[in-house]
Amino acid sequence: MTEEPSTVDSENLSVQNSEISSHQRASSQGKRLFGLLIDLVLIILILNTLDSFLRQEHWDLKQQTRSWLDLTWFYGGVMLFLVFRDLSQNGSPGKRILGMCLRKIENLHERVPKDRLFKRNLSLFILPWEAWEIFKDPYGRRLGDRLAGTVVIDNPNAMRPMRRLLLSNLLFFGFFVIALGLQQPNMRKTSAFQVAYEVVKQDSRYLELQAAGLKLEEPELHLDFREDVEDSRVRFRVNQDEKSQIFEVVLTLVKEPSPHWEVKGLEFQTLNQDEKD
Repeated sequence: MTEEPSTVDSENLSVQNSEISSHQRASSQGKRLFGLLIDLVLIILILNTLDSFLRQEHWDLKQQTRSWLDLTWFYGGVMLFLVFRDLSQNGSPGKRILGMCLRKIENLHERVPKDRLFKRNLSLFILPWEAWEIFKDPYGRRLGDRLAGTVVIDNPNAMRPMRRLLLSNLLFFGFFVIALGLQQPNMRKTSAFQVAYEVVKQDSRYLELQAAGLKLEEPELHLDFREDVEDSRVRFRVNQDEKSQIFEVVLTLVKEPSPHWEVKGLEFQTLNQDEKD
């Protein structure tokens, strides 16, 4: 008779635990690492987009004189993002896309305070060790999780998978559209383009086409920054009825006494409509 209540209590406790585990379970190790990969790809896209926005005139030559100190802002930005990426209450973008969230280990219904989220990601400076910890722990808790008292679980209130997939595709497609939009302006800022453009503008064949009201279109850059290895080429096209006039300026990079582009020649050809490449 004395053991009956304890048996009932243990049964009730096991039922509660089974209900919690059925609704809230730790995210798998593979899912965790995939979320981290999404975060890394996202921050690289953001930093590359900012770099494209901030490019100045003759950026192609300035790249030749860059030192490792010039790259500190890039790597520093990656590390800052990794440290602060979880300060949103629902976790980093990678976790949201995959339907995960952060919770206190002592109470899976409570969100994690920001100070504990910050502490959690400081250990990412030893990233290879943290990846090993995720696979070693049965609940995928890395060293940062144990220090901050957190656990990553599948969010029971996450958006539907199709909606999350759609939003993530829109996000990455947005970066693709921005990159396409910045391609032409950044190309025109290069010293190679400007040198080649001045050469073509002074060519008598182009002056005749310009007098007829035609303009240079569809510029293309094929740059090789290795000195005396392969020529760089800047191509311009002038479309005229069923023909295309191609102006191709051949350049080589000279690094002494200071980096600059040297013109090796100008090639010209006429293509019919069926010969266009």
